[in-house]
Amino acid sequence: MAIAKKPDRNSNALRTAILVLGMHRSGTSALTRIVNFLGATLPRHLVPANAANPRGHWESAPLVALHDQLLAALDSSWDDWRTPGARWKESDAASRFAGRLRLTIDEEYGNAPLFVLKDPRICRTLPYWMSILEKSGIRSAPVIIVRNPLEVAESLKSRDGMSFEKAMLMWLRHMLDAEFETRHLARNIVTFDALLEDWKLLAVQTGGRLGISWPRQPNDAAHDVRDFLDLELHNHRASQAELEAHTEVPHWVKTAYRALTQLCDEPRGAEPKRELDRVRQAFAESSKTFGAVAFAQTHALRQAELDATEAKRRADGADALRADLAKMREANATVNKRLDTVEADLAKATTRAAELQRANHDLETALAHVKAEHKDASAAADNYQQRTEEAERKVAQLMKQVADLEKNRVAHETMKRVTTDAADLKALAKRLSERTELIEGQLKTQLTKSDKITADLETTRTELKAALQNAMALSKELAAAKEQAHTAEMKATKATAEAKRHQEALAASRNRIAELEADDRASQAEVSELRAELAEAWAATGSRFANKHRHQPVAVVVSSTAEHAPSQANDDNEPVARRVEEDLRFERMHVEQLERRLGSWMGLASAALRKITRLGRKPTRSRKRIAAPAVSST
Repeated sequence: MAIAKKPDRNSNALRTAILVLGMHRSGTSALTRIVNFLGATLPRHLVPANAANPRGHWESAPLVALHDQLLAALDSSWDDWRTPGARWKESDAASRFAGRLRLTIDEEYGNAPLFVLKDPRICRTLPYWMSILEKSGIRSAPVIIVRNPLEVAESLKSRDGMSFEKAMLMWLRHMLDAEFETRHLARNIVTFDALLEDWKLLAVQTGGRLGISWPRQPNDAAHDVRDFLDLELHNHRASQAELEAHTEVPHWVKTAYRALTQLCDEPRGAEPKRELDRVRQAFAESSKTFGAVAFAQTHALRQAELDATEAKRRADGADALRADLAKMREANATVNKRLDTVEADLAKATTRAAELQRANHDLETALAHVKAEHKDASAAADNYQQRTEEAERKVAQLMKQVADLEKNRVAHETMKRVTTDAADLKALAKRLSERTELIEGQLKTQLTKSDKITADLETTRTELKAALQNAMALSKELAAAKEQAHTAEMKATKATAEAKRHQEALAASRNRIAELEADDRASQAEVSELRAELAEAWAATGSRFANKHRHQPVAVVVSSTAEHAPSQANDDNEPVARRVEEDLRFERMHVEQLERRLGSWMGLASAALRKITRLGRKPTRSRKRIAAPAVSST
């Protein structure tokens, strides 16, 4: 029986930390919130509520993160049920985290004189945490909450998919360690059912047993607690009778639960503590024997699952990259189609521009011809103008001559001929004027058409320039798309290689699992060999016993034929009988030794198989135990 620790209370402590201890899913969150309603300070940075705990966890997120890192440094985790190492508190990992934990406690709670610290992981490292609090001048005031193990197992199965056997072992580890490590302190042990039934009574009881005066009276906090507590959240229910009647619950769990519920009413009871000490010692020995084997397989399976998950994640990433690459290729095809369309439009625009250039050249040629004709027409018009002026001068002269000739009737005919010439000259001047006006109109029409063609040509040049700029921009986009497609292909290639590597790691993990199963079969074969050895030993014992009895009639015959010397025959038979008895006793001892060896091997093998099966996965059906053959002592 372990010796209870001596009281070690720090009378100089200026602050008090109410440590809410208990197994996961045991009502620690509800108890923490009620203590907070009574005046204890909560941490500044809380773990967010979730679907599994919609009313909140009321834990410090930084402290939980540091605690998980500490357990990982000790090659453990929150769901580990093994006993920590003997000197783990003096390890380098514990020394590294001590200062960080003290600093985080100061940051989370400041100078609060009364605060509540809750994290179920503390149950497994409780002495370490209490030493940190003591060095900071903080008194530890533990409150342990106990919940029916069946309810805890169902809740863990619903939340984490945890097996029934593992939940039982975790419950046992948390509750045994929390109870033993707090015996030297003023504490209170409560049940989850009692908390829901009458929390006010438990609040008064806890304050009295811990020596705490609540800053807020229970009656004042009743309204807040009533709004917080919800009996519907107590989803998984089981009675103590159901626990006792359950055939798959280990005997240690039932004994520990009975003892803890007794300590709720009898805090100083010695018999419940002795029961808990016996269970703790037996559980510690079993953990040393089977913990390494069970967690080796569990770690291998967990690593294989992690590798499979990582491989799946990388494969999904590769699929996503392939999908992105396909989309980029589709976009590239669309861009190529657009580029082909633009190139076709550009070719059409180029052809149109060439046609317009040819038309412009033809127009310029025609304009040159028109200008030449205009120049010729202008020259002809000037010539006609000069001839007209000259004719007018001649007409004036002739008119003067006519006036003169009027005086002379003799020159009448000459005057008539001059008049006829003047009329012809006027008609010619009129025709020249009309021809000049027609040529000027045609020249103006040609100039108007030339201006319109020039404007069309300028517009076409502008459209051609915009089309060229658009083509250049699309060419740049196509180059960038090709570069992105090349990068995506490289990433997809790397992701495929990574996925292949992780698939190989998964195959190696599966081979390791196959090796473990082969070791299991080898253990069963060894048990079979021990059975065969026992059978052979029994066969040899039977043959020796038969041989001994075959020799006895000879002694009888000798005694019957030697009636004349009875005393000598008796003297000869007595040593033979003694040797037979000694040989028989030796054979019996040998057989009993073989039985003990076989029983020990069979017990260890069956226990190891049962633990590995229960801890590694939830069994679909219970494995039959290997029964030792009945051996007669005769």
